Amino acid sequence: MKKSLGRHLIAEFYDCEPEFLDDVHSVEQNMKNAAIEAGATVVGSSFHRFLPYGVSGVVIISESHLTIHTWPEYG
Repeated sequence: MKKSLGRHLIAEFYDCEPEFLDDVHSVEQNMKNAAIEAGATVVGSSFHRFLPYGVSGVVIISESHLTIHTWPEYG
């Protein structure tokens, strides 16, 4: 029997504020805060804002990673 190394969670959010979903700095800070609140150790991050809108990013933690992709045009 193989030992599980962790969990893979996928969350979809709807009816979000488009302005927040398009703010790369707020999205990055909130992702880092979420990792810290979960007790993880943040070791790095990389985020990019797309034109005309949208943010993608990753927070690297010692334990694994968190990723996000936003579509402000869909809320």
